[in-house]
Amino acid sequence: MDIPESELLEQIRGRITKTVKDGIQLNMSTEESKKLLRRHLNSKTNLVIMIIDINNSTQMSLSLSESKFALIVQTFAQEVSIAVSGYGGYVFKYEGDAVIVLFPAEFDKVRACRNALNCSAAILKIMRNAINPVFRANELPEITVRTGLAYGSALVVLYGKSIEKAHIDITGSSISLASKIASIAKPNQVLIGEHIFDIILSSTNLDDFFDKSRFVQLSLDPLKWKYLSHSDPESLYHVYEYLVIDE
Repeated sequence: MDIPESELLEQIRGRITKTVKDGIQLNMSTEESKKLLRRHLNSKTNLVIMIIDINNSTQMSLSLSESKFALIVQTFAQEVSIAVSGYGGYVFKYEGDAVIVLFPAEFDKVRACRNALNCSAAILKIMRNAINPVFRANELPEITVRTGLAYGSALVVLYGKSIEKAHIDITGSSISLASKIASIAKPNQVLIGEHIFDIILSSTNLDDFFDKSRFVQLSLDPLKWKYLSHSDPESLYHVYEYLVIDE
């Protein structure tokens, strides 16, 4: 039986309150993503990559004590990690105040794209209705986030000989583009690359949640955005805003 949203948010607020008072509540391991990638070692696999980070974090780090800033980042990362697992995603890396997430798309790219978009919307809702209210109550600054998503193939590479111990990583345009897309996002804005837009809009079971009107193409400055479209090398790579409905 599904838990009502109001009750779920109350549980999340309770966990965040404990985190603020006592520290991280869960083990935030990336081992599951490593297991996923080891199955594709030295080969390509299709992924939706989501990068989400705290907006204006540098200024925040300068105005807060190190312990308070670390607590904000840790709490944010913990809640993103928990949300991601509920949508079939895997935390790949924690980099400073950013969380890099993988959604496997080898067998069902439509589902992977939808899961990633649903996850991004859920994280914004958790931030508005759970993280920030607890931060306010504990005299911590509220946060906003930037989210970038891209779809594509990535090559899984190993840095060393031991499959179990050596560093495992991915290379390819998808993770690079996700990072670039996230960097141009405004606070609490979800931006997606052209492949995700094409995949979602080509789906035969579109619903109101993924209606075409929910996606708005950005007008990008060609002097600053110089990445070429994969489908049309004569034009720039398209980026769309996914309009998250505040329900």
